[in-house]
Amino acid sequence: MGVVLGIPLVLAAIYITMMMNNQRLTDYYDPASLIVVLGGSLGSAAVGSGFGMLFKLPVLYWQAIMPYPTRQELVVVDMKRMADKARSGGLPALTSEIPTAPNEFVRRGIKLLVAGTDSEIVRTIMEAELTSAETRHGNNVGFLDALAGYFPTFGMLGTVLGIVQAMGNLDDMAALGNALALALLTTLYGVFFANVFVLPVSGKLKSKNTVEALVKGMYIDGMLAIQAGSTADTIDKVMKSYVDEKMRAKIEGGKIGKKKTDKHIEYTTYMNPQDQERALALMAEVKKHTEAKEIGIEDVKLMLAELINEADDKTLTKDFANEYMKYKPVKKLPKGSKMKGKKRKKGGAGGKKRRIADD
Repeated sequence: MGVVLGIPLVLAAIYITMMMNNQRLTDYYDPASLIVVLGGSLGSAAVGSGFGMLFKLPVLYWQAIMPYPTRQELVVVDMKRMADKARSGGLPALTSEIPTAPNEFVRRGIKLLVAGTDSEIVRTIMEAELTSAETRHGNNVGFLDALAGYFPTFGMLGTVLGIVQAMGNLDDMAALGNALALALLTTLYGVFFANVFVLPVSGKLKSKNTVEALVKGMYIDGMLAIQAGSTADTIDKVMKSYVDEKMRAKIEGGKIGKKKTDKHIEYTTYMNPQDQERALALMAEVKKHTEAKEIGIEDVKLMLAELINEADDKTLTKDFANEYMKYKPVKKLPKGSKMKGKKRKKGGAGGKKRRIADD
């Protein structure tokens, strides 16, 4: 919100100042000055970082506008919940956390834990990904900082060019005054673009990059502690050391991190490993076909019927199936079947329609 509200506030302040001095926007418009400042600055930035970075500018602005993807206090809650699951059901129990993980970085880490990967390899992989992200973000910020430096420089260059031209008209004082005014506009443009549109965005991205690195570091420490068998209380204390006292009090008071989990996901956490694996595979398959728009509600019912038929704990799996049918993306699927003629995993349902809730 800072970028969305801050830049308009700056523009409004400048505009109000102009109006108070009976000035017009057209008084500050000079195409030649804009060409020198914008063309020179963007061109020099492209030389230093490549033209690809110029096309990436809208993406950088979007990243600055978007809220922080994961907050530190939520990591504390996530790690404690995962530690509780791992202590009660072992590392394979963390499989249920994969669909609801906040990002691919965390999903990859959980998969490594569930797969029984050596802790040193887990650390190496995740820290390498963190380092790669920091380098990439650093390059983005470096590009913006360089661009912010070019704008005032080319503004001064344009001013010097204008003064040189003005010196050739010393006989006409009126023309000299106008020429100097236009020459100074290039300096104004350079300072304006650098301090309104570039430096604030660069600062915002630096702040977000710092928080992202801290959050990922928390996840790395937390997951390695879970793998090492640390208790949930120990992990909770370690994670809370990353947040300030005020936020720690909110977490302990239960005001932070009540993560909303869909009911069908909760049911998978109570399944045995075999049933859980089949349920998660079904959800992944439905998601895949949903994105391709090649599945209907009747197809999902048949798949769930097969899942129930193959399950060891049929009662729990039926509860999962009933809740899954209430899942918003599933409810929005078209009626009927769209997978006729497509291969579907065979099960004991024999391809016949069954009511999910029937015994």
